Amino acid sequence: MASTPFTLAALATSAVPQLEVFGVRPHTSFSGGEFTSAVLATNRGEVIIRIPTTSAAEVRQSGELLGLAALTDGVREKLPFEVPVTLGITRAGDSRAVASTFLGGQPASLAEFESSPSLLKSAATVLAAIHSLPTAVVRQAGLTARDAEEVRMAAARLIRRAAQSGLLPSTVEARWQQAIDADVLWSFEPTVIHGSIDAESLLCETDEVVGVLGWSECSLGDPATDLSWLFASSAEAAEAARAQYSNLRDIAGIQEMRARAKFYHELDVAKWLLHGVDSHDQAVIDDAVSMLDHLVDRISSAAPHAQERPALSDLEVEQLLDRTPVIEGDLRSETAEFEALDEDRVFEVDGDFSDPADLTGEKSTDKNSSDTNSTE
Repeated sequence: MASTPFTLAALATSAVPQLEVFGVRPHTSFSGGEFTSAVLATNRGEVIIRIPTTSAAEVRQSGELLGLAALTDGVREKLPFEVPVTLGITRAGDSRAVASTFLGGQPASLAEFESSPSLLKSAATVLAAIHSLPTAVVRQAGLTARDAEEVRMAAARLIRRAAQSGLLPSTVEARWQQAIDADVLWSFEPTVIHGSIDAESLLCETDEVVGVLGWSECSLGDPATDLSWLFASSAEAAEAARAQYSNLRDIAGIQEMRARAKFYHELDVAKWLLHGVDSHDQAVIDDAVSMLDHLVDRISSAAPHAQERPALSDLEVEQLLDRTPVIEGDLRSETAEFEALDEDRVFEVDGDFSDPADLTGEKSTDKNSSDTNSTE
């Protein structure tokens, strides 16, 4: 395994024909040691070269290569931000080294998004642009394409797996199952999605998002998936982003999309639990159980008489999801290396994270009713 910046520079010249390297500096990825990487000053501008250090990182890198390949020059012209360009690939011991363009900007924390209305507005604009791309972008590249019912069933399978662990509280399981059963939440038109977006995958300069990393789960699916990370932020920030997004995308069902985003945010705890169970990591299991216990407490305090009520209607389920307060913390940034590709993908792994939140809103009938720049 190559480990020094100079060895990585040599690999880059092997991966990219006629690349001339003038300087090299170490690079630390925000994903916590998933990759050995370096940034090179070259005759083609700054280039980053990365070698995955784990099998999970190799899977993610494979998915990212597929996702970036789908974003042709014509597609990129439609986007108001930069996306890495893959320049070349070469063998590196038992793994591979991938060289790509190094994007400017720095990842911002969730707190920075919360404190900057302009940055939050820019993030919403980025998401709206991705979701407005033609669906042919995904279909022609052979990437995963799921309709609304397939998305719903994938969430149902996740809940069943979490329940089978014996660690999912019945209160939480019942709440999630009510969301699955609420038909009103699952009538949406699939769009192109990034699939694993969070604050750290957005590169920023001043108050603007200038680049987006991490396209390993680019697919056709539920746009609410890309909105879920916002629900680790304050209710005010999440609502401001939703409003900007709604203004840019003149579509029906915005309130239902908001409810699904909050639902996915909660399901991230189930994914974290299952990661701990599958990897036999008791610390992760204990952490997830603690989060689930916290969610039980928040559900109970938000709806103290819920157990006395009859089965909820679709509209009541949507309102229930809206009432529950956010569980503090951002699971995505903690578990980036465990993000999984869709089951239908060539590279199979389990995962896809966010974290619990509150979900409000009446059924809408009104149309408007990564360290610095690793290429993940």
